[in-house]
Amino acid sequence: MEIWENVFKAAKSAVVSIIDVAPVKATAAGALAFTTGSHGTALAAFVGLILIDLLTKYLSLSAQRLIDSKLPAGLWQCLLGIPDAFNDGYIKSELMKTKFAGKLVLYMVLVAAAVHVDTMTGSEGVFLKASWYYLAATEAISIVENLRDAGVQSLDPLLAFIRTKLGGMK
Repeated sequence: MEIWENVFKAAKSAVVSIIDVAPVKATAAGALAFTTGSHGTALAAFVGLILIDLLTKYLSLSAQRLIDSKLPAGLWQCLLGIPDAFNDGYIKSELMKTKFAGKLVLYMVLVAAAVHVDTMTGSEGVFLKASWYYLAATEAISIVENLRDAGVQSLDPLLAFIRTKLGGMK
């Protein structure tokens, strides 16, 4: 009989521990399901693109600081000069945070609208794919422009190519 009491106590303890963290587990499961789905994967890709765009913007602002200070402005110097660009006011973190958050919200709204248009028209993801293509291309242009502004001149042909494919978009 004592063995059954021990089994019951262990089972009760397990149930209590599962219930204690159930909201955390449910949230983690929902987040995992979202991120492994097509929309979550696209959102993660856009977050990655936006972060790369932010880093390259920091590089271009750091390059501007180096040029203004009449210092060498190679890509490596720009990367190492980011903290000094913050200190000298070339990079304002509040502005960058609001741009990042605003861009992410704007992208999510655009994608949600495209999903609804696809649903209303019965098209199978045409508008969603077009919006993803457009957003990815605009981020690519921004990244290439930032790198060009940071002193990487060999990217001009790539920038011209991307703009040509988008119909001369600025």
